[in-house]
Amino acid sequence: MSLADLYVPAERITALTHVRLGIYGANGSGKTTFASTIPDTERVLYVSVDDENIRPVSRLKHFRVLKLRRWNDILTIYQALAMPGNKITTLVWDTWSRIQDLALGKVCGYEPADQAKLAQYIDRIPKSPDGWKGWGQVGALCSEWQRNFNMLPIHIIYLLQQQDRRDGDDVLTGPRLTPEALKGIRDSLEILGRLYVDLEAPSTNGHDASDPSAQPIPMMDLLTSPQQAATHINPDAREVRRLFIGQHERYIAKGPTHVLGRVVTEPSWDKIVPPLMALSTQNG
Repeated sequence: MSLADLYVPAERITALTHVRLGIYGANGSGKTTFASTIPDTERVLYVSVDDENIRPVSRLKHFRVLKLRRWNDILTIYQALAMPGNKITTLVWDTWSRIQDLALGKVCGYEPADQAKLAQYIDRIPKSPDGWKGWGQVGALCSEWQRNFNMLPIHIIYLLQQQDRRDGDDVLTGPRLTPEALKGIRDSLEILGRLYVDLEAPSTNGHDASDPSAQPIPMMDLLTSPQQAATHINPDAREVRRLFIGQHERYIAKGPTHVLGRVVTEPSWDKIVPPLMALSTQNG
């Protein structure tokens, strides 16, 4: 075997021909709504784990919604997507954080779908993960299967729940994952962004734009606490969703800011994916 035998043409590298996108945020920030913006030119398999809200996508004809409640069924999904002639072009995990919970159940011998094992799960779950080798196994399961799915020639969107981690006086906000699983996400995704809700004043249509009370509320500081923000919320303000992908000392995020900017307002498939694919074409 020579070096030439190991060469992979650019058109066969899935990271160049398909997106690998991660979005995390608090409940209600709009993760599922973002997924609903995937156009009908795609054929979407939407994997909902246990109790995720599927209302925004449930009636979309180009979506197939799957409810996953057992870790072992992840193999069934992979095998179906890996079959020649598979029609699915986009896979959405809602949420990958809950997939990690299924991996935890696998390690502990617990499945949410098996009521008989509930007591066993309560008895065996550690009160503190410190020093418990099982946490490493949970992260390894998630990272390994994420790697397997990322090798498939399809677009993949990982929706993740948000978590704050305290390190002394510092607070780091990122996806709710174990350190090992988070490492896999950070290493393999082209974009990992934090989705949050901002507020803007009502439209100034029909009003004097010089009236200070009619001006839009400036973008809220990412470090503003909910208590501080509540003191200046206009009851008629409208919600605006923003995706932060720039580097920040507190928020875990990454992405091509030179293409998309540091903050994408009202993020959607069309605002993110086509520019990324165009970038791959230009670089090619």
